[in-house]
Amino acid sequence: MTNRSAGVFASGFRFPEGPAFDRCGNLFVVDIDTGRVSKISTEGKMEVFVHTGGEPNGAAFHANGDLYIADRTKGIMAVSPDGFIRVIADQFQGRKFYGPNDLAFDYRGNLYFTDPLGSSSENPFGCIYRISNDGEITCMATGLPFPNGLLVNKEGSCLFVAITRKNRILRYVLDPPPFRSYLFSQFTGGWGPDGMALDEQGHLYIAHYGGGDVLVVNPKGGLIERIPVGGNFPTNLAFGGPDRKTLYVTEVETGSVYRIETDSPGLELYSHKKNERILKE
Repeated sequence: MTNRSAGVFASGFRFPEGPAFDRCGNLFVVDIDTGRVSKISTEGKMEVFVHTGGEPNGAAFHANGDLYIADRTKGIMAVSPDGFIRVIADQFQGRKFYGPNDLAFDYRGNLYFTDPLGSSSENPFGCIYRISNDGEITCMATGLPFPNGLLVNKEGSCLFVAITRKNRILRYVLDPPPFRSYLFSQFTGGWGPDGMALDEQGHLYIAHYGGGDVLVVNPKGGLIERIPVGGNFPTNLAFGGPDRKTLYVTEVETGSVYRIETDSPGLELYSHKKNERILKE
């Protein structure tokens, strides 16, 4: 356990997910049940940014300022700063996605996302996709029991993926090829790992859905800390604040966003880079 405490930053959500910060320090949170994307200022003032018309599940900012959203029913969407929504992808090789869950950029602007809806340990058909920075879609992995949160490491050599139904984290090697996976961490209790974030020291912070904690894992995959949040169902997290040393956690049972002070700053993301080319529609 830990002596760290989680305080409420914002509340009033139905099923909060996908926290993401823009360059001005505003926090964006999606709500699966309402289809709403909320914008929360650094002072905690909340307003509706857009409604996706679907079930938004994950979010991440592109370097050009657009908010990319994994929506269960609409696919992968991009929302411009003025609220214009366009669909980036909703199918692969003629088959509609099962229901995208989470997404993450690497430092080159390639977008990775999970597509797990309906998959399970008994029926493992979840997928991982990549949309390259020139718009090409590739299926990276299939046959997974609910692949969920994911992120790319600082060097761009590894992709970490939460496999919720197996209560584990897989580490996929991106570079050097071939693309291959290894077991990184195995947990017990709860439903399983959900969203994730990395700090500058290589520690992985994991929302343990059903376990009520944020799990902190060292660079070798060992569990070193459990940070309790204010409910049993944390879904995702993101580093924010001027020094990126505050961890913001979305939680379903209380419909709230919590914040926790950390020792090391969160990893600088692709969204902090200067404007680069936009992924093709």
